[in-house]
Amino acid sequence: MVDQWDRQDGTRRIGSRPKTVAGCFAVEQPLLRPLPEEPFETGGLFTPRVDRCGQIPVRTIRYSVPIRLIGRRVRVVLHASHARHAQIDRG
Repeated sequence: MVDQWDRQDGTRRIGSRPKTVAGCFAVEQPLLRPLPEEPFETGGLFTPRVDRCGQIPVRTIRYSVPIRLIGRRVRVVLHASHARHAQIDRG
């Protein structure tokens, strides 16, 4: 569905611009650099410490984690739609 919406959006004009969205992209596309070959992380990295209730604060939300982690720092990657556990600090 996203591909279909993208194709439909290509015919749209923004305000009084003479070119369509697809026309503007055709001009810009040759100037874009290729994506990197190696993967890269797009989320924000946080290393909160697990409190005595087995919770970690990540921005304005508190997440429950296993109580065996109380007192340790955990690595959390926060994306736009989800939070992902990255790794536990063993130290």
